[in-house]
Amino acid sequence: MANFQAGDKIIPALRSVLRQTMADLEVIVSDDVSQDHSLALVRSIMAADRRVRVIVGETNRGPAHCRNRALELARGKWVAIVDSDDIVHPERFERLLAVAAQHDADIVADDLLLFHEDGGPPRLMLGEERRGSFGISPRDWVLAGVDGSPALGYLKPMIRADRLGQARYDESLRIGEDYDFVLRLLLAGVRMVVAPEPFYLYRRHSASISHRLSVQDMQAMVERQMALAAAHEPLPAELGEAFARRLSVLKSGLSYEELVTCIKQRNLTRALSLLAGEPTHLARLWRSFADGRGRRRGEGVQPERSDVIVLGGRGVSGVDQVVPDYVPAHLVDWSVPRSRSVWRDLAGYARGRCVALDKAGRYASGFIPEVMLEEREAGQVAP
Repeated sequence: MANFQAGDKIIPALRSVLRQTMADLEVIVSDDVSQDHSLALVRSIMAADRRVRVIVGETNRGPAHCRNRALELARGKWVAIVDSDDIVHPERFERLLAVAAQHDADIVADDLLLFHEDGGPPRLMLGEERRGSFGISPRDWVLAGVDGSPALGYLKPMIRADRLGQARYDESLRIGEDYDFVLRLLLAGVRMVVAPEPFYLYRRHSASISHRLSVQDMQAMVERQMALAAAHEPLPAELGEAFARRLSVLKSGLSYEELVTCIKQRNLTRALSLLAGEPTHLARLWRSFADGRGRRRGEGVQPERSDVIVLGGRGVSGVDQVVPDYVPAHLVDWSVPRSRSVWRDLAGYARGRCVALDKAGRYASGFIPEVMLEEREAGQVAP
């Protein structure tokens, strides 16, 4: 868990990991010289739970460097990446290990359940159509987010430690370091599978580094993509075409970020030149303006919900939301399509109070960010 000034958000992040049903774990928090109170919060939790360790850098060097420091200390058979402002389902590790065992995978990931601090509706990063587990090839990974498919580089994988070898994050990247790291493992022959169950609750907020791009960030991504392709030449034809397609998209993104910078600096001559070279940037500028105006007006904010939601499986009386039956991790057939919209909708109750009447209700509550959970027997729910 790399941390840079996560503030109070690091508390639910850490607690969600420490409450995993697979309790044989260690949490390594790698701090990037935070100047807020997040490091003190980590140390207070560490004093109460010996599974937490913390390492502190001397200078701010970005998330890739933080993760590399943690990888050097990690002792587990599997390594998981969890950001310091996100939350994971209580059964995430147990169930991802079951997915890996069923598919004989070295890297396993799950869908992201995106929830918004401004109250916007939650959504599934992989989209509604993904319902069964699927394998990922290097070509799939390169084209993700380029060919209209979801950008898989946002996924937070669990990786078998003995397949890492000397692979580490590229510390020249502050954006796209996860994508680059996993791609190099895939190119080395490591097997990856994705289960679309959204066990990873991904917080969307304005301070997230993944929402901010700069010309320097984009330039680093372009250079890294070119270097990676060159290092693996000759590439198979289809993979080479995928690399070329992604590089074209990255270069277009770099041009757009240069345009935005020129507009902010009022360098209109250069801005007009960039627009002349790629007129499609104009539509992108308009979308960005419209999105910003929508956020300022509070568009997309969900209606107020009740103070409490009561969850239970089929046949349980007194519930507000009937949820799918509970199935233990070792009995799930991960290749079979599974409905996920119920988990997406439950995330809309973020920071709310939940009463779980059975195992199904308790499992379902794990998809509600920062939930205040109570457990009761059916028939004991107060009006």
